[in-house]
Amino acid sequence: MKRYLVVFLLVLFTLIPLSATSGSLVISLLEVGFDAIANHERVAIDIGEEKDVYLGGLTLGSLKKTFKNQDFMQLPFEQRSELYQNAKVPIASPVFKNLLIGWGSGSKKQGDLGGQVFGQIADWTAATTIGVGLGTLLIDFFFIKIFTGLADTPSNSIEDPLYDLSIGLMEIGAIFLVAERVFQAILPIPYGLRYNKTLRNGLGVNKDGTDMLPFEVALAPVMVLNSDQELGIQLVGRVSIAL
Repeated sequence: MKRYLVVFLLVLFTLIPLSATSGSLVISLLEVGFDAIANHERVAIDIGEEKDVYLGGLTLGSLKKTFKNQDFMQLPFEQRSELYQNAKVPIASPVFKNLLIGWGSGSKKQGDLGGQVFGQIADWTAATTIGVGLGTLLIDFFFIKIFTGLADTPSNSIEDPLYDLSIGLMEIGAIFLVAERVFQAILPIPYGLRYNKTLRNGLGVNKDGTDMLPFEVALAPVMVLNSDQELGIQLVGRVSIAL
C-alpha cells in the first residue's frame, strides 16, 4: 500500500509542470487571436464610391461577407485577375509546414484560424503527454531505482507500475503526435480549395484564369450630323466578347 502511495505522489509531482504548459498554450492561443485581428496582408481597393475595401488576409467567412457586400464585377478583368493572383492562398507549402513543423503554422499561412487553433492544441497535448511520460521515467529511475538499489535490475524482472505508466504515456503521446500531424497536413487542402474557389467566383475569374463574364458592354459618345445638318451627339454601344 505504501509503495502505491509513493507512486501516486510522484506522479502527482510530475503533473505540476502542466500548469506552466497550460499557461504557454493560453499565450499561444492569444497570439493566434491577435494575428487574426491584425490581418497585415490585407489590400485596400477602391470600388466605385466605396473606399478602402479590403481583400486578402481574410478568413473564409470574412471573404464571403466581403463579396456579399461589394460588387467586384464592375472592375476591369485585368484588375480582377491581378487581385486573384495576389489574394489566393497556397496549398502545397502549408501542407508540408503542418506536417513537418506543426503547431498550425501552415494553416496560419493560409489564414485558417480553426486549423491553426487545432494545430496548437493538438501539438501541445502530444508534447505534454510525452513530457509527462519522460518525467515519470526519470523520477522512477533517479528516486526509486537508484535509492533502492534496483538501478541495475532489469525492468521486466521486478514489479514497477511507475515504469509501465511512463512508457505507456510516451507511447500514447508519440502515436497521437503522428496521427494529429497527418490530420494537420490534410486541413490546408480543403480549406485552400474552398477559399480560392470563393475568391474566383467573387472576382469573376475562371479556374483557367479567363474572364467569367461572357462579354463587356461599353458606351461612347459620337459626334453626328442630323437631317437638318445640325451637329449632335449619339451614344454608341460596343460589345466585347471574352474568348
